[in-house]
Amino acid sequence: MPNVTFKEQEQVLKYRTGTIHTDEHTKRFSHTTGPATCPLCGGSDRAPHILLRCNNHTLKRMHKNRHHHAVSLCGEEISKGKLGSAIVTMDACNSSEKLSDLNIEPPDDIKRNIPDWVFPSQQNLPATHQSRPDGVFVMPIEERGRHLDPKQIPIRDRDIHFVEFKFCSDINPQQTLEKVRNQHQPLIQHLQTRSL
Repeated sequence: MPNVTFKEQEQVLKYRTGTIHTDEHTKRFSHTTGPATCPLCGGSDRAPHILLRCNNHTLKRMHKNRHHHAVSLCGEEISKGKLGSAIVTMDACNSSEKLSDLNIEPPDDIKRNIPDWVFPSQQNLPATHQSRPDGVFVMPIEERGRHLDPKQIPIRDRDIHFVEFKFCSDINPQQTLEKVRNQHQPLIQHLQTRSL
C-alpha cells in the first residue's frame, strides 16, 4: 500500500486479530485478574477503546484529525469524478494549511456549512451550529434533468445525500448508524420539501 509504513500495517493487523497491546491483553497473558483499565482515562481498555472511545484529550484530538484526514481524502477523490460537481459541503478541516501539509487540495468552492439555497423554504433556517454532515451532495433526481450546477436544480428535482464518515466496530455498526440518524433528523426535516 502506498504511503502506509510497515509499522502501520503491523498495527492494523494486530488490531484486526485482537493482539494489539492493551491492558486487557496484558492481563490475559499474565494470568492476572481485575478489570482492564485504560491508563489514560480509566475506561475499559480494549482495542476499540484505544481507536474509537478513549476520552483522553490527546487521543480525542488524534481521532478528530484522523476523521478530518479521511473526509479530506475522500472529498478530494470524489471531486475528481462524475459526482464532483454535486458536492455542496465537506466538513473536513478548519485549516487549509493542515490539508496542504498532507498534500490534499480540497475543491475551491466547497464550504463547511450548508448554504441557505439548499433549503426549500428560506423561513426557519436551521442555525449553522446544528448538525453538520461530513458531506452534502445535491444531484438531480434521475430522469428529471441534467444540471451540472446544484444551484440550478429546481427544488422539487433535487436528490440530496448526506455523507458521514464514522469509525466504529465493523461487526456491529448499528448503534453508530442509529446515532447518526438521530443526530441529523432535524436537519432532514428542514430539507424535506412539503408544499411544492
